[in-house]
Amino acid sequence: MDIKLKDFEGPLDLLLHLVSKYEVDIYDVPLVEVIEQYLAYLATLQAMKLEVAGEYMVMASQLMLIKSRKLLPKIVEESPLEEDLEMELLSQIEEYKRFKAISQELDQQHQERAKLFSKAKTEIVSEDVTLKEDKTTLDLYLAFSKIMAQKQAAFNQEHTTIAADDYRIEDMMIFVEDQLEVGKSKSMRQLFQEVESKEQMITIFLAILELVKRQVVRVQQEANFSDVTLRREAT
Repeated sequence: MDIKLKDFEGPLDLLLHLVSKYEVDIYDVPLVEVIEQYLAYLATLQAMKLEVAGEYMVMASQLMLIKSRKLLPKIVEESPLEEDLEMELLSQIEEYKRFKAISQELDQQHQERAKLFSKAKTEIVSEDVTLKEDKTTLDLYLAFSKIMAQKQAAFNQEHTTIAADDYRIEDMMIFVEDQLEVGKSKSMRQLFQEVESKEQMITIFLAILELVKRQVVRVQQEANFSDVTLRREAT
């Protein structure tokens, strides 16, 4: 099964998406939390063996530097370099936000003008998974990233060696459906409680994406960055 992620225009586009979730002024967002979510998202993509563009990794190294400086004990006042790095990043995000808004406005004007002329009918095919409740695939990936980071820490502490299994998405789709009673909700975190390996987690997650795509499972999230609940639809 081929999973296609939402295509961001670059690392600033991803950061803007994360920052906008807090619904506050860009300069008031908890920057360390945003950085952790960015890094967790990239780590999840790498664990799933999905290609990550080099520009995202360059930004990741810059964010790690900012995060390390912000977490250092405040024995002395912040150095100008530390403050400049943080303010420069926030300014870049704010400037990108303005340019993106202008771009979207111009695109809307183009769409309106296009209605005045006849155009040949074109077929648009989208492979993106569409979620209900105004949620995007990225929201689901971010929720999964948090769970995977916690489980990975638990896996690292265990000394038991588990033989690698060849998990199939089709089998995990049946597993997910069996775990969800029709009409009742269950958190995605609960679904991963008994998993025994990173490979099994990833396969279950891909199975969830496919079930959502087929509208067999409905995804809900009460608040930004909160637990995701799954609900099996009646067939």
